[in-house]
Amino acid sequence: MDIPILIQKTVGARKQYGVTIPDIPGCVTTGETVGKAMSNATKAIYGHVGQLVEQGKPFEIKPSEVETLSQEPDYADGIWALVSLDLARLDDPPES
Repeated sequence: MDIPILIQKTVGARKQYGVTIPDIPGCVTTGETVGKAMSNATKAIYGHVGQLVEQGKPFEIKPSEVETLSQEPDYADGIWALVSLDLARLDDPPES
C-alpha cells in the first residue's frame, strides 16, 4: 500500500523538513534532508500504527489521491511523495 506524505521546509534557523501524513491523523515527523524526512516518515507510520494496534484501538488507512490532497489549502506548498507500507510487518515481533 502506498501512502501519500507531504514534505515541507520548516521555518526557522535550522534547515529541516516537516512531514505530514494526511491519511494518518496525528502522525508527523521531521528530517534534516528530504531523504531523511522520507525515511523518518516510514518509521513514524509504523510506530504510530503499531501503537494503535498495541492499544487495541481501531484504525483504517485509506490512501488518498495526491491530486485531491494537493487542492487543500493546508497542503498547498511542499513535495508530495509516496511511502510504500507493508502492514503485515506489524504482525512480526519487534527486533531486540
